[in-house]
Amino acid sequence: MKVFLIGTGPGDPGLITLKGAQIIPLCDRVVYDDLIPPEILRLAKPGAQKIYVGKRAGRDYMKQPRINELLLGLAREGHTVARLKGGDPCVFGRGGEEALFLHEHGIPFEIVPGITSAIAGPISAGIPPTHRGLASSVKFITAHEDPEKTAGFIDWSHLAKDSGTLVFLMGASRISRIASKLMEKGMRPDMPCALIQDATTPMQRQVVSTLADVGAEAEKHGIGSPCIVVVGEVASLSKELFVEAVKPLKGTSVLLTRPSHLTAESTPLFAESGAKVVPYPLIEISPLAFALPDIRVFDIFIFTSQNAVPLFVEKMFEAGLDMRAFSGKEVYCIGPKTKKTLLGYGIIADGMAQEYRAEGIMEMLKNKDLSGKKVCLPRAKGARTYLVDALEDKGALVEEIFVYETTIPKDADKQGFLAALAETDTAVFTSPSGFRHALALMGDDFGPLKGKRLVAIGPVTGSTMEKAGFPPHLTALEYTDAGIIEALKGDPS
Repeated sequence: MKVFLIGTGPGDPGLITLKGAQIIPLCDRVVYDDLIPPEILRLAKPGAQKIYVGKRAGRDYMKQPRINELLLGLAREGHTVARLKGGDPCVFGRGGEEALFLHEHGIPFEIVPGITSAIAGPISAGIPPTHRGLASSVKFITAHEDPEKTAGFIDWSHLAKDSGTLVFLMGASRISRIASKLMEKGMRPDMPCALIQDATTPMQRQVVSTLADVGAEAEKHGIGSPCIVVVGEVASLSKELFVEAVKPLKGTSVLLTRPSHLTAESTPLFAESGAKVVPYPLIEISPLAFALPDIRVFDIFIFTSQNAVPLFVEKMFEAGLDMRAFSGKEVYCIGPKTKKTLLGYGIIADGMAQEYRAEGIMEMLKNKDLSGKKVCLPRAKGARTYLVDALEDKGALVEEIFVYETTIPKDADKQGFLAALAETDTAVFTSPSGFRHALALMGDDFGPLKGKRLVAIGPVTGSTMEKAGFPPHLTALEYTDAGIIEALKGDPS
């Protein structure tokens, strides 16, 4: 038993430390706060119980004493616990309190530092917290303490005279009062001041102003939580050091429904284009028990899914075979991800469909004589019969090997799906089964789905959506994540 108090960084999932990312998959219980990126939660091993204990904007879900007792109880049950906190666990994260509580009760623990938003936030807005000639010190202050309190831990007179940088965390609701208090205690009204909301994420927004005007600017731009307030000369550097990258999907929020092991690849691509990504897997790849056929009797192997490759090849390994078994055989695949997966096992595909669907495979093979050729087709149970029928029409002898089936993830539920859907304006579906699973979760309540921009990865998925009464607003021309992103870029809505 052990509790790891892990800082997950300021918001960008790529900014979690390597150590934190290595520890999370070793834990069987994950206790997490608000604003922990879904990509980080997906680092948990399959079957790990995830327990949400977040607190935000006055909406307390679990008080700190209960959280302490929860950690204690989980540890005493013998569990290895990942306690996930945004930023650094000991910078206004109450990590010290939890560590002391565990220590007092004899529970082994380890604090894994994280990158605090107090540093990463200003930097992401082009503001170095310290800079020669402008600031040689930086102070972190909680904005949760009301500036109007007559007694407290914050010495406002001292802060107003500080020549360094002041960084207020959790200050969205008190921006005007913070500015007023500092000016009241002697700080000059034209002191540069910056606000950074959703720092390091695709939704980041910032406002650079002065102490006198920052309250009005915050209201004008609708700055909300989570927000960092930076006060000091260094804030003026943002105008020179912040270079906003071209983000064609900025302002777009996308629900990704791929299986969790594939979403990890997809999320960065959408985020790099500026989209807020909300992953909610609607598909789980469930391996099936299958007998490995006699590899020697086949002339051709066709892989129509990257998911089928490892399952089939691993079965070969179990039988004492390796890639030499494909010597003299022809291997074809449906698209670049399947091709890449094959290459990872040392198999260079003899051909890849130009159109990434079964019809594309037949187009690739249209001039090939398949009469009497024995074809092995490892694939998903319940896949379309088109490819088998088309191959047999050309005289091939086809043996389907069902190596997996697509199911609804065990932890998917209506409430969770609707909550994820509510965070987005766009829902992306990458398979017919994923869309059918969405409808199954929603029951008869399809209203939330009708208000979204619906995107299909290709015509097969799009046809399924249309037949169900939900024609996609967009269908990717290239049936990949890149193709979906290009479709979104070209959509003015």
